[in-house]
Amino acid sequence: MTNQDLDQTNKQKDLSNASILIVDDTIYNIQLLSLMLVRQGYEVRQATSGLEALAQVNQQPPDIILLDIRMPELNGYEVCMRLKANPETKNIPVIFISSIEESTEKVEAFSVGGVDYISKPFQLIEVLARIETHLRLCSLQKKLQEQNEQLKLSAEVLARSLKQERELSQMKTDFISIVSHEFRTPLTTIQSASELLEYYEWTKEEKVEQLHQIQSEVKHMTELMEDVLFLSNGNTNRTKINLTQFDILSFCNQILRQLQRTFAQEYTLNSFLHISSTNISISNHHLRNDLPPVIVKMDEKLLRQILTNLITNAIKYSSKDKTIDFKITIDQEYITFVIIDRGIGIPEEDLEHLFSAFHRGKNVGILPGTGLGLSIVKNCVDIHNGSISVQSQLNIGTEFTVILPISDGHIYSDRRKSEN
Repeated sequence: MTNQDLDQTNKQKDLSNASILIVDDTIYNIQLLSLMLVRQGYEVRQATSGLEALAQVNQQPPDIILLDIRMPELNGYEVCMRLKANPETKNIPVIFISSIEESTEKVEAFSVGGVDYISKPFQLIEVLARIETHLRLCSLQKKLQEQNEQLKLSAEVLARSLKQERELSQMKTDFISIVSHEFRTPLTTIQSASELLEYYEWTKEEKVEQLHQIQSEVKHMTELMEDVLFLSNGNTNRTKINLTQFDILSFCNQILRQLQRTFAQEYTLNSFLHISSTNISISNHHLRNDLPPVIVKMDEKLLRQILTNLITNAIKYSSKDKTIDFKITIDQEYITFVIIDRGIGIPEEDLEHLFSAFHRGKNVGILPGTGLGLSIVKNCVDIHNGSISVQSQLNIGTEFTVILPISDGHIYSDRRKSEN
């Protein structure tokens, strides 16, 4: 037997397993058709009225229906129209069977949704041929529909891939433009300062000033490169979380003191602490040093990136006479950090792309920045399986809320023992 013959045999087996519903008010016709079809391997069900047929179809749809036209109460045309009006049954092929040979009857049968018409008395070979033909057509239509769905899904995937490719290409272009600009400016300053040191006579103080300028620009370039590398590692899943135990209060206090020194006391940093199930409540420039340690298990490097970037942004986009609030809430499973500034705010249209690399708000003006800080923050929060949200109003201020899980779901130190 050839492969073609095997395929044909398998198709016959698939068709012979089909279920057929015979609807006729004449018992003799039902019995005759049932006997013929059962012998061919079909699963046959019977109904002697239109209402019974509809009930059976709704309960368990067949693969094909043989439907008599002349029946009391509900004739075949009305049954077919109801089937075609139901989305669940409209695709079931209906073959009308009737002893009426008038062409108007056949036209009516096709107009209400029938796929074929068999005249009584029927011939076995004709009935089987018509049933097999329409079962095969129905099977092909289903396969075609499935293929169309697959093609649609493939087209959507391709469209998304092309969109991502365009976005990646644009990001690369933006990266080259921004990074080259960010490097060109400090490199020009370094070159100018080194030439001045080489060709002119300077006092010791003037030389130190020029050297400090060079060092500052080198530091800026190094930080920029570290930001780019961090984002690159995070986007390729090479950044892994490194959990260690440390005192979260001391850690935050260190960051606040460092930023106070960096910005030379030009801004006021208020810190607020709340620890669940205790009565500790603080409102001052730094977290108090006499508090018992609260040991948590988190990634220090990621947390430092998050807090430093958010607080630095709050400072950068606020005037010097404005206050910046830093709040911490600690419970048994999560730590919530809230950074509030009273600065320029973020335009509503920029919020959607706020955490995209190189994106900067339309209202930042000439304020320096690369648009990488918030992208790094979001990356760090995601790695730590946390969440970040933002609320902002133009010229009123911005509030960032970061919620990070404490590893293993509890604080490690026993504060009550520390207090004793």
